[in-house]
Order: sequence, then structure tokens, then C-alpha cells
Amino acid sequence: MKKDTRHKAGNLIRIAISAGLLVWLFSRFDLEGVLTYFQLLPISIWITACLMNLAGQVMSSARWWILSNTLSFPGPWPTYLGFYFVGMFFNLFLPTGIGGDLFKIHFLSREQGRRFLAAFSVVGDRLLGLITMLLMGGASVVIWPGLLPEPFSGFLWVAALVVVVCLLGFPLMQTVITHIFPGLSRHIEGIAALWHRPGRLFAILGLSFCLQALGMGAVALLGSGIGIRLPIPFYFVSIPLIVIMTLIPVSFNGIGIREGAFVYLFGLKGIGPEPALGLGLLFFSVQVALSLLGGAAYATGLHRRSIARK
Repeated sequence: MKKDTRHKAGNLIRIAISAGLLVWLFSRFDLEGVLTYFQLLPISIWITACLMNLAGQVMSSARWWILSNTLSFPGPWPTYLGFYFVGMFFNLFLPTGIGGDLFKIHFLSREQGRRFLAAFSVVGDRLLGLITMLLMGGASVVIWPGLLPEPFSGFLWVAALVVVVCLLGFPLMQTVITHIFPGLSRHIEGIAALWHRPGRLFAILGLSFCLQALGMGAVALLGSGIGIRLPIPFYFVSIPLIVIMTLIPVSFNGIGIREGAFVYLFGLKGIGPEPALGLGLLFFSVQVALSLLGGAAYATGLHRRSIARK
């Protein structure tokens, strides 16, 4: 009971923080001016951005499917697609921000067991997305210097370097971990299956780069649609930082933090707070629209499918 009470109290605190941040943002800046950018954006651009993000999420479900199949979780891709969108819905509308991930872990492990590997497939899918964003951000600050000031540029290229080292050095890390913690050898060997099948690893990374480019390109399209004139590479360095900020578990699914991050980072390039805040809200509206598709998937019972079904 005490644990449940603490959990509810934590959720209420996160909701209060998000509400407080939004109230502060709206009170500090011209709310009417922010809403003007919603009116300025042609509906065709918003729909195109939704479709670009939708294509990216479909690719992400394929990435999760390949990763899960490599870890010996069978099942056709359409089943994983349904699970993925149901997870999107609960990730957005549950206070924790990872509630949908817990559902996805349950969908895989309820028949097959091996909850650790099921959790790795879900966490690994998320991690691959973040890894790809960091690699794209690190490459962008090297190719196009001056996109962001320090310490942001330095953080991105150092993070990208660490990612490359970890990817290349995973076999050595596996040996060290299993030597120090022999009890984890079975789990680590399951995870290492991806490195023993390089074709699948490259397919997963290829999908990751494509879907991240679509997602960040959609934000750039929305920005262009409301008159923000910034080079596309800027979005490749700013969006990873915004995503990392929203991962800090102090708000309701990053609400408030995400919008504040848009205002701050875009302000570094001379963009006013009203268009930056408007872009952040437009980006969130696209996420909400796609997550509602997951609600429809849940309502139609797609989450009840068996991964063993052919």
C-alpha cells in the first residue's frame, strides 16, 4: 500500500511540474502569438508531418520485430506492429512515460517467458533510436561547425564517439561481463546474438537512420511551415538534445520540459520564443495524433494476438 501511495504521489508531482512549466511558459510569452502559429501552418504540412512520423514509427516497429526475432521471440511483423502502436498509446497517456514499454514486455513474455530478453528487446529498441540520434547529431556538429555552441556540440560528438566505441567493443565487453558476473552469461549470450548476425544488425541500424531522419525532417517541415528559417542540420543536433531532456523523469511524459527546450535551443539561433514554443506544441500534437492510432489498436484488441500466430 505504501509503495502504491508513493507511486501515485510521484505521478501527481510529475503532473504538477508539467502543469507548472506550461503555465510559466504561457504566462511569460504571448499566448495569442503562439496560437497564431497554429493558424499559420497549412493543414497539408501538418498532415505530411504526421505521415512522415507514421512511416518512421512503422519502421521502428519493424526494427523491434527484427531485434525480437533475433532474440528468439517469433511472430509475424503485423502482430508486432499492433503491439508497438498500443505501446505508443500507453507511453504517452500513462504518467510514467514507460507504461507502454511494460505492456510490450508483457506481450512478448506472457507466452515465451524469458522476461529479461523481452525487456532487452524493448529497451534495446529505444536505445537504438537514441544511439542513432546521437550519431547523427555528432556527425552534424563535425560536418557543420557552429550549429550549436559549447557545451552542446562537445557533448554530441563525445556521445557519438562513445556510441561507436561501445558498438565496436561489445564482444570484448561481453567477455569481461561474463567473467565478472558468470550468472549473467546466459542473458548476455542472448543479447550478443545480434552481433553474431551482422546482416540483421546492419538492417536494424539502417532502419534506425531512416526513421530518425523522417522524424527530424518532419519537425523541420513544421518549422518551415510556420516561418522558422533554420538549416535542416540544426534539427539533427537540437532534436536529440530535446529528447534527452524529456527523458529526465521529473514531469508528465516530458510535457513542459520539451516545450521549454524548444524555446531555449531555438533561442540560441535567434528564433523568438513564440514560434519556438509553437513548434514544440505542433510537434507534440503530431505525437498525440499518432498515439491515438495506438488507442484504436488497443480498442480493437490487437494486443491480444499471439506472437506464435502465423
